[in-house]
Amino acid sequence: MAMHPDFKKLERSSLTVPPEKAGERLDVFLHGQWPDYSRTLLAGLIKEGHVEVQGLSATRVKPALKLEAGQQITINRPELTAAQDLQPEDIPLDVLFEDEALIVINKPAALAVHPARAGHGGTLANALLFHAGKVSRADTFRPGIVHRLDADTSGVIVCAKDESAHFKLAEQFEKRTVEKEYLAIVRGRLRQASGTIELPIGRHPDHYEMQRVHAEGKPAVTAYEVIEYFRRFTFVRLKPSTGRTHQLRVHLAAIQHPIVSDRLYSKRPELTLSEVREDELVPGEPPLIARQALHAAKLSFNHPRTGQRMTFEAPLPLDFARTLQALQTHSPWKAEGKPTDEPQA
Repeated sequence: MAMHPDFKKLERSSLTVPPEKAGERLDVFLHGQWPDYSRTLLAGLIKEGHVEVQGLSATRVKPALKLEAGQQITINRPELTAAQDLQPEDIPLDVLFEDEALIVINKPAALAVHPARAGHGGTLANALLFHAGKVSRADTFRPGIVHRLDADTSGVIVCAKDESAHFKLAEQFEKRTVEKEYLAIVRGRLRQASGTIELPIGRHPDHYEMQRVHAEGKPAVTAYEVIEYFRRFTFVRLKPSTGRTHQLRVHLAAIQHPIVSDRLYSKRPELTLSEVREDELVPGEPPLIARQALHAAKLSFNHPRTGQRMTFEAPLPLDFARTLQALQTHSPWKAEGKPTDEPQA
């Protein structure tokens, strides 16, 4: 029976680097302290901000960091739980491309990429094991998974079939040569038709599910471009050049334009047709979209074996398209006054 990390049960530990460990890599040092955790898992914890080194900013805390004697290290470790190995599950997949090295999926909303806790299934990782048979095992808990989309975010995701493809794809994400394009519907009308949000992001101290903008967080950069204005909403294209957890959702909420129906970062309820029409809410009315209106529309990367640049696009899912159509029909924005007037947030 394998041991798997449960990311909903984090334990905070602190330790001091002894003199004999000076010069050792951070991930190697942590693996020596907790050998039951793989170096891949520990490296992931470091990259995702679960490890702090006293006196160093979050940007300097990396798996290859060379330690100094006396440094204080704090780590939030997921509890290891005994569970059966991840099992293949016959979950339908919308395959955009597949060869011997990789598979590109149009992921539906409500499909988690990997189990949130040990022993749970019904995820993309389970589906990949069934569909592809052989996928990369660089991370045994997340087989085939190179990068992630939030469970309720739809769209393009690339997965690896072997370790070589996995590491070459992961390297592209690390070096930011992968181009990612998202579409979102946000509340309010952005003042500028295009711009860049540069706000550091770190884990929220009180809510394990959430991230927040924080001065000690890791750098995060999101470029945006307005596609269409509505009376009280905006349809935008987003191009993140970094890949922080919940980055787009946190950035847009931070500038007071949260993504529609975002349960974590929007203080407003799910969007309904009554709200779009600016009518009184109908009791029991279903939402137009019951999850964050965020879609990974396009992904470009170099094939890990041929080096060829590849681009894949995923069409808007039904709930997103339905919401957009409702806005276009019932909430079009028409400039008032001078033609040069800009929409206001």
